[in-house]
Amino acid sequence: MKKYLLLVFVIFLAVTSLFAQHSYYYSRQDTLPPINLTANTVDLQYPVNMYNVKAVGMGNTQIALGKNFNAMLYNPAFLGRSKKSFEILGLGGSMPPATYEAAKYLADNMDEFIEATSLTQVYDGIDAFFAEGATVQQRLDAIHQIQDGMKFTVDLVEKVTGPPDDPLVHGVSVIPSIQAQYGNFGFSLYGFGYSGFVVQLSPTLEFLSNVTIPTNPKNPILAAKSLAQILGALTTVTLGPGEGFAKEVHPMAFYMSYIDIVSALGYGFQWKDNWLFGANLKVVNRRFSTDRVPVMNYDQILDEALSVLETEIYGVTADVGCAYQTPFGTNFGLSLQNIFPIKSIEQTIHTDFRTPKIYYDRDAQGQIITNADGDTALVSAYRYISVDRPFKLKSPFIASIGVSHPITKNWDVALDWVDLFENDSRYDHTTERIRLGSEYRINFWKHDFQFALRGGYADENFCFGLGLNFGKYFQIDGAYAYDRIVDTYSYFAQAKIGW
Repeated sequence: MKKYLLLVFVIFLAVTSLFAQHSYYYSRQDTLPPINLTANTVDLQYPVNMYNVKAVGMGNTQIALGKNFNAMLYNPAFLGRSKKSFEILGLGGSMPPATYEAAKYLADNMDEFIEATSLTQVYDGIDAFFAEGATVQQRLDAIHQIQDGMKFTVDLVEKVTGPPDDPLVHGVSVIPSIQAQYGNFGFSLYGFGYSGFVVQLSPTLEFLSNVTIPTNPKNPILAAKSLAQILGALTTVTLGPGEGFAKEVHPMAFYMSYIDIVSALGYGFQWKDNWLFGANLKVVNRRFSTDRVPVMNYDQILDEALSVLETEIYGVTADVGCAYQTPFGTNFGLSLQNIFPIKSIEQTIHTDFRTPKIYYDRDAQGQIITNADGDTALVSAYRYISVDRPFKLKSPFIASIGVSHPITKNWDVALDWVDLFENDSRYDHTTERIRLGSEYRINFWKHDFQFALRGGYADENFCFGLGLNFGKYFQIDGAYAYDRIVDTYSYFAQAKIGW
């Protein structure tokens, strides 16, 4: 998800460092010709598969394991192990630690987004610094005022946006489910809902965040080098609420959401004691939406991302799998998921913004203009940019193999190699497709209570998980693992009622 959201828009920020040995003044403002761009289509390869938090805690290694839960959606061959199990209600989800804090920060600072009080404070500080007859102390106070005004931008980068070259991506997922296995037949009805958002600094704020605030008020020439850049950016900005103001100053927030509602029916069988074969048929309703979040909705950014799912498709696909158990307990598994293609969903994000630019003012002969005091003339300009970025949501075919071995009755280890043909573009390297996992179980009170400790390695990151089974009817599981969708660690939780 992260690398896709980073492609939502393109910013052309052309700012030149212009400083001679004297002071500066702005001779005029200018408007550069607008730019209209259509970017290449971004392919989003997201399978229509759910995840189980038990599996997440042990690196999602379930291609050859499939113990302790209905594993038909990892490898339908495990339906060949006849049993009776019913999950009346299951609810799982995930959230990266920074997502809640980012959403809360946006909600707590709505006044700043609407009124831009911090930039007004910066502008007033610059006026105070250059005021005729200002003393050293007054200039120092003005610098402190400018620094206080820039604190909002600094906090925004730290808590919400991240640095411009590596923005933070935030998101949450929710997975409700109902599952059952009766004999060798399996049924699953589940939803996978994901909502992610990224907030990036506007060109104006990005420009200002890269300016070094002066610290020496005794040298107004050196201080002017920094303050001239700030002033040049702000001269093109209307400091007040409104749509035009939003495009110039506000951080730009974009969301990407999709929901899969999947019903699956499967069957498995055992052949010659050691072989398991199975298949399931999946009917999919997929909804997808991506767009820019209006400034006035920043305080409800997660709700905004989930509330608009305009485009949907229906499709049918299937999974097949097999597993082989050796006489000494080692299992080998093969899973082929989404063997029938599902129609893709396409949407386009349209973004308008404008970027500040500062350059020397020149005469007809191309010479830099200076006044009688040797001050250099600068032009404060801006350019409107319009970008269309198409997105296409696909469901790729995924082939995976795995091996598992029971070290003891209550201790399993597993190794999976997923997406053998590298169709899932969320992964960049083969090593990201290698997964290791282990689970150790401890039983108490005549097996009425079970505690599970899990750990693993997936997506080139370590993970761990815990599980509690209260008798046969209630289970809770948790995991802390790397979430490939947002490219960061996330908390996973799951509760199930069944038997």
